[in-house]
Order: sequence, then structure tokens, then C-alpha cells
Amino acid sequence: MGNSHGLKSNIVKKQAAARKLSKGKKKSFQVYIGSENPQTRKNQSYKDRTHYLENKKNFPKKKLKTKNPESLMEQGIIDERGFFVKGKKKNWLTKSMVDKKGLDFYGMPR
Repeated sequence: MGNSHGLKSNIVKKQAAARKLSKGKKKSFQVYIGSENPQTRKNQSYKDRTHYLENKKNFPKKKLKTKNPESLMEQGIIDERGFFVKGKKKNWLTKSMVDKKGLDFYGMPR
């Protein structure tokens, strides 16, 4: 045993051959998921990444049932000034973060 890790040479050679074979395959197995960093991708298995991607594609998009402001107010999705009640503090009528008077969700000037 002339090596530092204490393994027989034929085992070390098999490990090296296995590493060499798997080197090219890793790139083809990578599934990119939108906003992930490489470190997260390395910590997650190929199976987990594909399942995550499939679930993400199948998940229904957040879509309003109607674009009529009056009916959205009746449903309680937006308030009387046009701001969304849940989620982002964005105004439906002006399509920005302020209402028609230039005041934000909390009534403060921006």
C-alpha cells in the first residue's frame, strides 16, 4: 500500500475510471430551474430538479377572472383606490405603485 488513503491500487484505478466516465454525463443531466445558483443545483439531485421543474410548469398561473375594476372591487380583490388587497402593494388602475393622486398604498406621497 504505497498510497495515503490505504486502498488497493486496483480499487483506486476503478474509482478513477468511474470518475472519468461520469464527467461528461453530469452536464447533460443538469436541468436549469429559473432562479437557482450553481451551489443549490449541486446540492439537489437530478430527480428532485426535474420534479421541481414539472411541478412549476403544471402549477396554475395567478390570473384575474376579469379586468373590469368595478367587479374586482366587488370581489374584494382591489380596494376603492385601486390597490390590491393581498400581495403586492400595486395599483390596478394606474399599473404602478401610486394611485391617481400620487399617493402610495399607505397614503404617503412618493
